[in-house]
Amino acid sequence: MNDRSERPKRVLHIVSGMNRGGAETMIMNMYRHTDRRRVQFDFISHREETCDYDPEIISLGGRVFYVPSIGSAGLLSYLKNIREILIENGPFAAVHAHTDFQTGFAALAAKLAGVPVRICHSHNTAWKPNPRLLDTLQLHLFRWFMFSCSTALCACGKDAGRFLFGGNKMRKNAVHLLQNGIDLDRFQEANSRSKAVMKQRFGIRENVLVIGHVGRFFEQKNHPFLLELAVRFKKAETPFQAVLAGDGPLRRQMEEQAAELGLENDILFLGVVEDIPALMRTFDVFVMPSLFEGLPLVLVEAQASGLPCVVSDRITEETDMGIGLLKRLSLEAGFERWTEEISRAAQTEKPSWSEIQSGLAERGYDAKANLARLMDLYSISAAEGQ
Repeated sequence: MNDRSERPKRVLHIVSGMNRGGAETMIMNMYRHTDRRRVQFDFISHREETCDYDPEIISLGGRVFYVPSIGSAGLLSYLKNIREILIENGPFAAVHAHTDFQTGFAALAAKLAGVPVRICHSHNTAWKPNPRLLDTLQLHLFRWFMFSCSTALCACGKDAGRFLFGGNKMRKNAVHLLQNGIDLDRFQEANSRSKAVMKQRFGIRENVLVIGHVGRFFEQKNHPFLLELAVRFKKAETPFQAVLAGDGPLRRQMEEQAAELGLENDILFLGVVEDIPALMRTFDVFVMPSLFEGLPLVLVEAQASGLPCVVSDRITEETDMGIGLLKRLSLEAGFERWTEEISRAAQTEKPSWSEIQSGLAERGYDAKANLARLMDLYSISAAEGQ
């Protein structure tokens, strides 16, 4: 491996931090299946502390570089820092930016460093619950940098593509759709395990309705709505347990609010969970009342687990895998309607594994299959990447 031509081609992913979010999990799902003798992933993170996936990245031979965000460092310092990393640690075959509206600046830094492939990737359908006129004007400016400095635009779904790049780019088929693929083998294996054993592992009660949610504790996930649903189930004297997995800046506030509502014994805050397929095995229904989303990977994972899902209609219809498990509902429908739909969904008959596998694969959510498409975007041959 001393000869430069024998070294793996390196791709640099730029992320806010490699914690267990949908985009980050999608990257890792494909990274694990990459032939790392030929292609290696590195990461720029805007978080100085160690993130959930950082140890695994390093164990797989990747590198994690810390760069302060634009908000912390300022635009010129941000560009300078990324350019220096690219020059000092390259060469890089591609730079793949996942930071939504800031991706254009990452692409500019990569262009200045001479990186041939520069990808801007959209993972969201909005970036603020109530954007102002100034926010909209800023987005148009951000798009100019994306269009001018990238060599390819990518999105996890059509709605995410329209949000970040505009309807015109979508109509011209100028955006590559790369769904957030998952490792289907892990879900098939988890679906064969004992549900009772998995409940015991996570400390989840038996003989109750288990309402599950996985998501970071940020405003967009709308956790207060979940707490109010729990209040309604308790008032109705329905035996239940709400299980919330994830971490984030609002977690402590939600824990305190749950205590104030007298829900200490009804809601289980698990924090970050590594084995999502095993956790999903314990749920009876998955609930996601988000204010906005891109195309949340966790909903694909829930359906891969055969779970009925009740979600807000702010979440794109593209999350429906066509296997009869997804119910979209307006947040304005009222808590009574939500509790009714959750109770009804929990009685849904689980589809067979072959139906689950077929539904997800047909819609492009098999991580192994998506790896070849990703290598095409990087202008790396399939033989090199797998």
